[in-house]
Amino acid sequence: MKNLNVFLFMIIFMKMSFSQSTYEYVGAIKLNDSSLITYQVKFTETKGEIIGHSITDVGGLHETKSNLYGKYNAVDKFIEFSEKDIIYTKSPVIQEDFCFINFKSSRFKLGNNKITGKFKGLFSDNTECINGDILLSTKEKMEKRIAKVQKIISKTKKIPDSLKSSNNIVKIMDSVNMNILRNKQVLSVFSKSKNIRIEIFDGGKLDGDKVTLKYNGTTLLRNFETKKERKSIPLTLINKKNSFILLAENVGSISTNTAIIEIFVDDSKIRALTNLKKGENTQIDFYLK
Repeated sequence: MKNLNVFLFMIIFMKMSFSQSTYEYVGAIKLNDSSLITYQVKFTETKGEIIGHSITDVGGLHETKSNLYGKYNAVDKFIEFSEKDIIYTKSPVIQEDFCFINFKSSRFKLGNNKITGKFKGLFSDNTECINGDILLSTKEKMEKRIAKVQKIISKTKKIPDSLKSSNNIVKIMDSVNMNILRNKQVLSVFSKSKNIRIEIFDGGKLDGDKVTLKYNGTTLLRNFETKKERKSIPLTLINKKNSFILLAENVGSISTNTAIIEIFVDDSKIRALTNLKKGENTQIDFYLK
C-alpha cells in the first residue's frame, strides 16, 4: 500500500510538473513616438491559462509592477495577455489613470526566443490611451548576450582594467533588477488585505547602518541598526492610504545607508534596496483596495 501511494504521488507530481511551465522575457516597449521603455514579463502557463506579472521602466523612476493574465493556444499559435491591477509603482499616476498594456499575437509559440508585435494601451475603463510595439527576448538569451559582451570587454586592451571592473555589465544588470528606493522617492503599493508584513535586514557586509522607521506618523523603531537577521514588522492598513517612512540616521563605514526591505502583500513579495545619505528618507505608501 505504501509503495502504491508513493507511485500515485509520483504520477501526480510528474503531471503537475509537465502541465505548468514558467516563462520570463525581457526587453522594451516602443511607443508610437519612438521612445523606448524597459519592460519584462514573467508568467506561468497551465492548460492554456496565463498568470504572472509585468514590470515597466525596470530600475527607472516610474518602475511599475502589474498583475498579468491571458490565454495561450498551442494549436493556433495564439497568445494574448493583459495587465490588470498594479502591485506597486514609483509613478505619481494613480491606478485609475494608469495605461495598461494589452497584447495579442497569432504567430507565437511558447518556447520561442522572442515576443514581438503591436500592443494596445487601455485605461481601467477600457478607453484607449497609447499604442506601440513589444520587443522582448527570453531572459536566458539576454543573459548569454550580456556574458558575450562582458567577455569581449574583458579581453580588449583599449579599455583600462580600472574601467573594466567598474563597468561590469553583469553587476549593472543586477542593480537594475533590484528595486532601488532613493531619497524623497515614494513607492506606492496596493493591497487587498488589511494585514501586510515588512522584513528589513542588511544583505551585504555589516557596516553599522542605522535607520528610523515611522508608520502613519508613529515611530516604530528609532536608530535601529540593520543586521543579517531579519526584523519582521507586521502592519495593519487602517486607512485607504497608509505611509511608511524610512529615515537614514547615519552612513555606515561602506558607502551610503543601505538596507534590504521585503514587503509581503497579498500573494506577492516586493524586494527593494534603500540607497540613502545621512538625513535622507524614502517613503512607501500602502493603498487599501
